[in-house]
Amino acid sequence: MANQLSISDVILPNTIDLDVTGVQNKDEIFQHMVKMLYRADVIGSEREFLKAIYEREALGPTYMGDLIAIPHGKSDTVKRTGIAFCRCNESFYYSTKDGDGGDTSLVFMLAIPDQMSADDYIRILAKLARLLVYPDFISDLNRVKSYSHLIDAIKDCERLLE
Repeated sequence: MANQLSISDVILPNTIDLDVTGVQNKDEIFQHMVKMLYRADVIGSEREFLKAIYEREALGPTYMGDLIAIPHGKSDTVKRTGIAFCRCNESFYYSTKDGDGGDTSLVFMLAIPDQMSADDYIRILAKLARLLVYPDFISDLNRVKSYSHLIDAIKDCERLLE
C-alpha cells in the first residue's frame, strides 16, 4: 500500500548523484534526473516523463526554499514509484513561472505512476517534505558520501516521523 511506502524504499542506487557539476538551470537538472530514472527502469519514456514534470511545474512552483526543490510528475510512463536525488556541487537558480524561485543544490524528483490515487501521491510528497524540515537531515544530505549513507540518513529521519 502506498501510504506504507517509505522514501528509502523508492530511491535506488542508480537514481542518486551526489556529485553533480556544471548545472546552470532546472532544465539541465531535469534532463539529468529523468535520464537516471529511465536507466533505472522506473520510467518507460524520458520524453513523456519530462512532459509530465513540466506540466506539474506549470501548476505551481516545486522550489521549496533552503536550496531544495522537489519536482514531481505523475504519468502512465512511470512503471513504479521512484525518487531520484541529486546534490549539486554548486547551486543554480531554480526558476519558477511566478518568479519566486531561488538557489538550489538539493533536488529530489518524484516519479509517480498514473494509476496511483491522488491521496497516495500527496502522502508520499508530504512525507518527503516533512523529512526536509529537519535541519539535521539537510546537514546529512550535504554530507553523505554514498547511497548507503543516504539511505541510512533517510531511515533515521523517517523513524522520527513514525
